[in-house]
Amino acid sequence: MTAGTGADQCCDDGQARDSALESMPSFLLNHIVHQYHQILQARLKSLGVSTLKMRIIMSLKLHGSLSVNELCGFAIAEQPTMSRALDSLEAQGLIYRAQSEQDSRLRLAALTEAGEQVFDRIQPEILQVNAQMTRGLSQAQQQALMDNLGEVLARLRDMPRP
Repeated sequence: MTAGTGADQCCDDGQARDSALESMPSFLLNHIVHQYHQILQARLKSLGVSTLKMRIIMSLKLHGSLSVNELCGFAIAEQPTMSRALDSLEAQGLIYRAQSEQDSRLRLAALTEAGEQVFDRIQPEILQVNAQMTRGLSQAQQQALMDNLGEVLARLRDMPRP
């Protein structure tokens, strides 16, 4: 990293820093998520699982059978993108879809045994990346980080949409 301030500073990837942008939480959060996805994508590539598919598998494991709309919320995707990802996961044999017993209009997705096995391979990678992200932070700092991020997310969810 070069000495200086503002645009004179350089990031690890060689791009000039913009201190005005870096002072915005949204900018930093987007960069964190981007770096996280790049790292996980590289680790999950051998499993044929994208970061969206990873979020779907994790959501189904943690919440059980879910509708497309529920998965869109948990796995953070728009409905058309989610439908394509579910089609792909079903073709890979990692999920199956069945009609809901409570509401015949709904189809629910659930993990197959192969999907459960992929979850068992994904989860340690996610835990390891999360541990590396917070390495050097005390338990109190990690808890404060989670509390603060939770508050930011709650405020964003409460903001009116145009």
